[in-house]
Amino acid sequence: MSKPISLISVFVLLNMGIGRMFQESLGIPCFSELSILAITSFVFWTASAKQIKVWSQKWSFNPHSKSLLIQGGLGLSASALNIIVGQLLVVFLMTTVFQCTSPSFNVLNAGLTNNIAVNLLCYFFLLFHFVGNESNSTTSTSEKPEQIKVSKNGRQFILHPKEILYVETNNNCIVLHTEKGKFVKYQSLLAFQKQVSSNNFGRVHRSYLVNSNCIDSFQKNKNGDGTLYLKNGAKLKFSRTYFKNFIGSDSATHD
Repeated sequence: MSKPISLISVFVLLNMGIGRMFQESLGIPCFSELSILAITSFVFWTASAKQIKVWSQKWSFNPHSKSLLIQGGLGLSASALNIIVGQLLVVFLMTTVFQCTSPSFNVLNAGLTNNIAVNLLCYFFLLFHFVGNESNSTTSTSEKPEQIKVSKNGRQFILHPKEILYVETNNNCIVLHTEKGKFVKYQSLLAFQKQVSSNNFGRVHRSYLVNSNCIDSFQKNKNGDGTLYLKNGAKLKFSRTYFKNFIGSDSATHD
């Protein structure tokens, strides 16, 4: 958490500097107001970091143009909320505690004193920081595929590849089917496949990744697609394209 706090501190100080220059241009410098806004911003972004980390996991999974627009909207909304909260606190403290006027009592001055662009940059720097950490975590985990960390109902679990029967995609995540139950991870099926590539896992369908040790039998239909029957009784569809790559060489064994 030290890195996000450092990033937030940098942008808070930058915002104070820009706000100070703006107030100097008006000829009405107000250090008390800048201090209130700085403290509010620091607390706001520190408290928001956990939620931004959650959004970054979805960004890591699906970083296309639509997601960029969504993240931009979230960042703009968070920045505006920070400015509104900060300005309300300024108005309250200036009028009630300090009993003086502030140069930012109108919307335009408030926006320029607590610069929305700097707040938006703070959001995106935090977002990309967490995205980078997520990528490093995936790489690190891929080096040790015997340890797959998952969580469920607030509890942390460490799975071994041999415990996983099959994996399926589900919206913006994957679902790991194991003898212990189902576990959800915010990761693409392709990334997970690379992570367990050396542990007898293979793609049998665009939506499924299967542990070959758990396959009992399979049945083809006329067009080459078909159904996989797992040892635990589960049935999965497979496509002929993936079938050739994954089971084709073992067809004599399973047929």
